[in-house]
Amino acid sequence: MTQVLLAFVGATLVIVLSPGPDTLLVLRNAAAGGRRAAAWTTLGILVGGLAWLVAVVAGLAALIRSSEAVYGSLRYLGAAYLAYLGARSLWGWWRTRDVRVPSFAPEEGADDGEGRELVAPSDPLGALPADPTVLEERSWWGWARQGLTTNLLNAKFAAFLVAFFPQFVLPGMSRVHGTIVLAVVFWAIAVLWYAAMLVAIGRLATWIARPRVRRGIGGLSGAILVVMAVVVAVGH
Repeated sequence: MTQVLLAFVGATLVIVLSPGPDTLLVLRNAAAGGRRAAAWTTLGILVGGLAWLVAVVAGLAALIRSSEAVYGSLRYLGAAYLAYLGARSLWGWWRTRDVRVPSFAPEEGADDGEGRELVAPSDPLGALPADPTVLEERSWWGWARQGLTTNLLNAKFAAFLVAFFPQFVLPGMSRVHGTIVLAVVFWAIAVLWYAAMLVAIGRLATWIARPRVRRGIGGLSGAILVVMAVVVAVGH
């Protein structure tokens, strides 16, 4: 059993540490709203991942993968959402191309006088002011919803889990109990990885908060998200 677990942990580390839409979204939102935004986005991602792991244990993920109509619809919805997030970031990057911004960011914990934290926007859209120095208020749910939605609409992740878990069979345990153990290990590794990422983001908070850096991350992440959306849409 120990050898199987070690092999599973090694494979999981490769998977979790590989850059993907979730990691990119955390970095994008860290630039848009700082550590608070990154933390709530991460929570949404982890909850979405946990939902897929539960679906794998219950056999629902396999049913989704076996239905071309359901799987295809979920895949296209996921691609559309990634494209939306990417286009939103690119629009903000384009709108602020000629705007000169001061080289300061709001102090950590700054609020509007009513206990609500304010952050500087990096992806203004329509209703937001064109001046990126104007502070923007966002709810925790706004950040968490992006992470949750991105993960729940990731049909390829579900298909991967369906193919990945059966490759590891824990001796002396039933298939269901073994899958539960592997799912817990997988999710724990993901939690540790995102926790480490948040620590790194916290240490780089001052640098990330610089307007030029924030705008650069917004533009680059937007372009990559759009490319990922195309890959998801045309891939099989």
